Amino acid sequence: MKKVKSEKERRSGKKVIYLLGEGTGETISKIARASLVQFSREKIEVKTFFLVTDKQRITQITKQATEDGALVAFSIVQPALRDFLIQEAERQGIKAIDVIGDFIVQLSIFLNEKPLSIPGRQYILDEDYFRRIEAINFTVKHDDGKIPRDLKFADLVLVGLSRTGKTPLSTYLANQGWKVANVPVHPEMIPPQELFQVDQRKVFGLLINVESLVKLREARLKQLGLEPYAKYADSVQVSDEIEWCREFFKQNPRWRVLDISNKAIEEASASIISAYQTGKKLI
Repeated sequence: MKKVKSEKERRSGKKVIYLLGEGTGETISKIARASLVQFSREKIEVKTFFLVTDKQRITQITKQATEDGALVAFSIVQPALRDFLIQEAERQGIKAIDVIGDFIVQLSIFLNEKPLSIPGRQYILDEDYFRRIEAINFTVKHDDGKIPRDLKFADLVLVGLSRTGKTPLSTYLANQGWKVANVPVHPEMIPPQELFQVDQRKVFGLLINVESLVKLREARLKQLGLEPYAKYADSVQVSDEIEWCREFFKQNPRWRVLDISNKAIEEASASIISAYQTGKKLI
């Protein structure tokens, strides 16, 4: 039987993959990243759903996956929750892959031992764990320019125009244990003085091309229920902002500048960490 494309797939030309986990999603995210590098990411859209711990949430996600025509890859070790997801996927007519469950089953048979079925058991509450929790808390509190007086306590400071990926990139880095603050800039805004007083080697400016930024801002306006043709997403206005931002970054030569256009968050994160640790320029 020929598969009928979902409305989402017909509209975007992309196939959608859902990553679903009952914990932080770190395990399944790593597996997915390692697997997806074998394929063209331009044809794939990945959506993540983590900390999923109840059946009602699973029902909502599988229903949405049906609308997207998505493949669901999940990492759930609680038997009742895992079985319910599999049943819902079958009922909705979507494919669901138990990423680590099959391996656990085979280990159980081989070792002749019943698994503990405790989510996140692979994460020991050690010094590294608490360091990551501290980093996440710091990053959340210092998102979008909040509490500028604390910039000196950040490991990394990300600077950029609105919708240049500062928040998701900060969050991703925080999950790796980096305390990150991000500061928005704009031609009509005066940046906080603390930005120029911190160790300038840990400040990273984010740039993006006009086309990508326009699309991101149009999507944001649509999300807010506003007209997509507002000045915020006007291509001329956006181009002027980017040009201003380039000049602003040039005035601060010790900052490292990263062009995130068409870069996956994992790639951007790796570039920043490498540049910070080696002291090398990015662009």
